[in-house]
Amino acid sequence: MADSAKPTARLPFSGGRPPHLPCGPGDVAEDVLVPGDPDRVALLRDMLTDVQDFGRKREFALVTGVYEGRQLTICSSGIGGPSTEIALVELAMLGAKRVIRIGGCSALVPEIPTGDYIVPHIATGMTGVAALYAEHGHLPEADPALASALENSAEVLGLGAHRGMIASTDSYYLGQDRPLTLDVVDSPDAGYLDRFLAEGAIGVEMESQVILAVGRALGLRAACLLGVHGNRATDNWLVDYENTQRNLLRIAGRALALDACN
Repeated sequence: MADSAKPTARLPFSGGRPPHLPCGPGDVAEDVLVPGDPDRVALLRDMLTDVQDFGRKREFALVTGVYEGRQLTICSSGIGGPSTEIALVELAMLGAKRVIRIGGCSALVPEIPTGDYIVPHIATGMTGVAALYAEHGHLPEADPALASALENSAEVLGLGAHRGMIASTDSYYLGQDRPLTLDVVDSPDAGYLDRFLAEGAIGVEMESQVILAVGRALGLRAACLLGVHGNRATDNWLVDYENTQRNLLRIAGRALALDACN
């Protein structure tokens, strides 16, 4: 990584500190969990010991601590592809090696209820960042060993996880067939969810396609673990998902340890 004291327009690092993440050299562990919501960093930090809290800049909140004997960084990405790309690139420049997105999604099939978990092995969708990286040959595929470790970890913890394709989109409303007004009755679906289902996706969210494509471009080992907050087939919505979010750390933390032993 370039370590210039004077930032340039092409690489605006200053003294090794990136322009967006609130940290510098030596602050990021090799293992990183990436939720979207900065408040989930605060929610999960009490599950770590020896925590260093580096604060927050924009949508990026970052802590590094120890989880069950292993150094672990938790860094939020914000919502959607552009900020997720920024987080991943700067984390890699600061030393990240294994990255797991932990976040929420909506299931697209009735067989996956809210409160369950999904481990995507591949992503499809319509994010601009992933389309850009695909032009350079970087496809949104999970690291196979790390994804298997997530599945095994969930099973050991008695939580279970569904393996399959996830769809990601830059749009929370139109791109996920949600109404653009409060008049739900007169708001026809745009048909995007049917398109994702036809491609084989079992869930939809906004960041996994970017995590997997950019992770490949950076040479990271990347995977995703998603808690099912909603189900678009049954229209069920999980109101209280704090325990689901805490289980994401439990599953991912154990998976990183399992993967390190293989």
